[in-house]
Amino acid sequence: MAIPFTDREMERAWRENLSASERSVRTNALRLLLFYAVECGLKTIIMRRCGRRNCRSDYCADIGEAQHDINKLLDTLNVNVQLRLPRRIRMRDLVNSRKNKEKREVRAGQVNQMWRYGGSSASDVTDKMLEEKLLRISEWIKRELQ
Repeated sequence: MAIPFTDREMERAWRENLSASERSVRTNALRLLLFYAVECGLKTIIMRRCGRRNCRSDYCADIGEAQHDINKLLDTLNVNVQLRLPRRIRMRDLVNSRKNKEKREVRAGQVNQMWRYGGSSASDVTDKMLEEKLLRISEWIKRELQ
């Protein structure tokens, strides 16, 4: 069972993670905090639009279903599709024990895992581009929470 959080706790997590992610040297750790800031901000807006001050995934179905998928959260809120993260992101190829390259892709709901475990994007969608997209989403969140 998921731990319940209030909308105020979720908004505070968004603000604190966003603030911590705004350091000058860009690392996966900072990108990960930005990702979680955006996730918390979107979930805060969903909770408030649903009239919920507390939310657990078992009675806030949209949040439980989306989990970490930023695009699903944006869809729930009917946000402009221009803010969506790319559907698929190529990571650097993995070289296995036989020296063969294995292609790796992550979906929008797995970007946090890519950064958490030290991975990076290797396609036309760069980490910097993903970060810029998350910052644009966060600007939208700021406007919504005012």
